[in-house]
Amino acid sequence: MAHIDTESGTKRSPSPEAGTPGGAEKRPTEVKAEARKTAGEIKHEMQRLKNEIKQRGESLFKEQRKAAAAEVGDIAEALHRTAQQLSERDHSTSARYIDRAAEALDRMVDSVREGDLRTVLRKTEDFARRNPGVFFGGSVLVGLMLSRFLKSSAERRATEHGATERMEAGTRYTH
Repeated sequence: MAHIDTESGTKRSPSPEAGTPGGAEKRPTEVKAEARKTAGEIKHEMQRLKNEIKQRGESLFKEQRKAAAAEVGDIAEALHRTAQQLSERDHSTSARYIDRAAEALDRMVDSVREGDLRTVLRKTEDFARRNPGVFFGGSVLVGLMLSRFLKSSAERRATEHGATERMEAGTRYTH
């Protein structure tokens, strides 16, 4: 049966693929092959992204390693001073635990400076397994120090923000 092309007004015969199975539609084997190919491409892309994220994480760790080592070193130093003060006040048991935590942080500083991310995480896990009390106590102390730091930073920003608003308010009303 001939079809009339509405744009040109000419007759054309139907294409051989139009009514035959698999002509205009894909065969199931072709669909499966295409699905496998697409799944392979997705798997390859996911692996590439995983590797890229891993590389970026390690790169970020390397960049931040020096700063992190300095921060942990400062905390260890503060813990050593605290242990010394407690020892001077006859709190030898507490001083001993705090000093052990500080020594562990000193070792961690060396690991952070010299090691990669996996090594640092593995050593931290090993230490926590061997010394759960010291690790927990050190974590609590670090958490307290961090919360004090964050609180003082927030207060300082609020104070600075308030001063800025007061200055802006003063300039608005004087003009």
